[in-house]
Amino acid sequence: MISILLVDDEPLANQRMRGLLAAHPGVKVTAEAGSLAEARAHLSTDRPDAVFLDVEMPGGNAFALLSDVADSTQVVFITAHDRHAVEAFAVAAVDYLMKPVSPERLAETIRRLRPHSRKLPGGQFSRAASGFRAAAAAGPDPGAVTTVTVPLRQRGRKTVVAISDICWIESLRNYTRVALRRPSRVLVFRRRLGEWLSDLPEQTFARLSRSEVVQLVLVNGTEWKSRSETIVSFSEGVEPLTLGRVSAVRLGRLLEGDGGQAG
Repeated sequence: MISILLVDDEPLANQRMRGLLAAHPGVKVTAEAGSLAEARAHLSTDRPDAVFLDVEMPGGNAFALLSDVADSTQVVFITAHDRHAVEAFAVAAVDYLMKPVSPERLAETIRRLRPHSRKLPGGQFSRAASGFRAAAAAGPDPGAVTTVTVPLRQRGRKTVVAISDICWIESLRNYTRVALRRPSRVLVFRRRLGEWLSDLPEQTFARLSRSEVVQLVLVNGTEWKSRSETIVSFSEGVEPLTLGRVSAVRLGRLLEGDGGQAG
């Protein structure tokens, strides 16, 4: 059961949202607030699973409330204007709903709220994840690079890396940490992230930020720890990757099929 705090200065808006949420048996509205002060009072004694926040509030906007929201609480913004969308996703909001909220659009939000820990095996994650797996199963394009010879951190030493074994890459300025499977290990290479990207197939790899790349097809699951920390798991033995809030939002949208490939 997902507990929700509704925050809107319009009582009718809270009433309508409560009615829409009533159609979802796994969700329960545990409290309502009509002001930021009232919301802070609720949050000081309760920690709901999610907060639905109207952006424009008397005496400020919803972003002023975020310091009072626990990291373990997911945030959904609701507004009549779209000018705050970028700011909302920058603070790792689960979603950004435009008024009037339709039942279909709310259902999509609830789908995103449900899993704190999501698993991919068996094609249960999303149509997008299934698509990444299908692309990998089809094999590389004829003539595509399948291995890369790269220099290790130790000068004069090189190794051959199979692209299909790369789980994630993390930039360390002029170097990169690369998690590999078969066998599972993490190696440090004297190679920039941009150099890797020139060799990686766009249909299965995604750049989540300036410093992180993952092979989407190898992601086994994500565990949402807080708005500032998400753990991405791969096959057994592979070191998990810890993502910040912006990268986690990006990954979630890619795996759910809501975003394009990162370049």
